Amino acid sequence: MSNTLDQLRRQFATPCPTLAAVREHYFSHIRTDRHLLTEIKKGRIKLTVKRLHGSTRAKPVVYLHDLADYLDAQALTAAA
Repeated sequence: MSNTLDQLRRQFATPCPTLAAVREHYFSHIRTDRHLLTEIKKGRIKLTVKRLHGSTRAKPVVYLHDLADYLDAQALTAAA
């Protein structure tokens, strides 16, 4: 049986997909990256977003281990 992180590694070709790619797969009900970032910053979605370097123009990314933690936490919440 594979765990969430293994499944994400098979799904994405990179260890840090862009926020846009993650939004398209897991938050399709949210139309823009900006709105998703707002929800994350307000704490409504407990997901960690990083930038690969200090530039404000760098695209936001989500590390797969952070996404796996978020998805597992959501599954536990739904099961309770």
